[in-house]
Amino acid sequence: MKNEFNFIKSKLKPLSFNNKEARGLSDDCATFNNLNNLVISVDTSVEGVHVPIGTDIAIQSRRAILRALSDLATFGASPICVFAAMTLPKSFQESDFDRIAEGYRKALIEYDIFLAGGDITSHDGLPIFSITVLGDNGNEKLGRNKARDGDLIVVSGSIGDSFVGLNLLIDDDLKQNSLVGNNLVNKFLIPNPQIELGKNIKMFATSIIDISDGLISEIKHLCENSKVGADIDIIDIPISTEAKKYIDSNIFNHIDLITGGDDYELLYTIDPKDEKLIDANSFIIGKIISGNKINLYSKDKNLIDVNKIILGYKHF
Repeated sequence: MKNEFNFIKSKLKPLSFNNKEARGLSDDCATFNNLNNLVISVDTSVEGVHVPIGTDIAIQSRRAILRALSDLATFGASPICVFAAMTLPKSFQESDFDRIAEGYRKALIEYDIFLAGGDITSHDGLPIFSITVLGDNGNEKLGRNKARDGDLIVVSGSIGDSFVGLNLLIDDDLKQNSLVGNNLVNKFLIPNPQIELGKNIKMFATSIIDISDGLISEIKHLCENSKVGADIDIIDIPISTEAKKYIDSNIFNHIDLITGGDDYELLYTIDPKDEKLIDANSFIIGKIISGNKINLYSKDKNLIDVNKIILGYKHF
């Protein structure tokens, strides 16, 4: 690749899919005149931090967009477009740029959105993708600060698949003796942001947060912001059949899975009167209580001291 402008013109401009707002990626800004209840979020992915070193660059670029889109689901927004800032190794060749564009393309087509702009620079380090996502028709009343005493706590799907998948990627012994196929690895590499669910629950959920840093960590964030506590029954937290094999084999335990992160499911609270509105793939795992304590109960109904466990991924 001769320079960044060739990369933009030949690889990235086609990903605007001729949307006029992107202005052919020829200007420093995109322009919009028809957005309603705009929702914006930004998310960064660093090789060696968010994905193992050596992960296919096409997977990295695709995953970076998918992770960022998950934030839009917490406001029930419909994705419109993304802005992609990239800091890439100076050693990258033409084929690497092709792979980046291919990863972007898969994510953009999957969610019927377009690339609206961004920035490119190079350095001597590993790839970094910083993705800004725009969505509209979000519910500004949502967020993580409106859970109320008595609300039910709900998760949108299985927890811990991505944790096991990541360990299958980085642990050669575990990989060689894998109890399952590639599904758990793919759960980590190709997140599934719950966009449609966010749209469906945005009018009755009292609070929503996506599960990126670990279920228990996100419960803590939600409770702290809402100034409430929570009762959680570990037996009610959904674990997939595949991930459960690793618990049954004493390779991992429930605490590992519910603090591991990268699930990208939605954690949300609802008034008990709306229980009938949750879908078949969502599970009630506890309830909001007054105070500020998180009570996590084992399968034997014993209280687990959450202050003695690492609740989830720490950025610093």
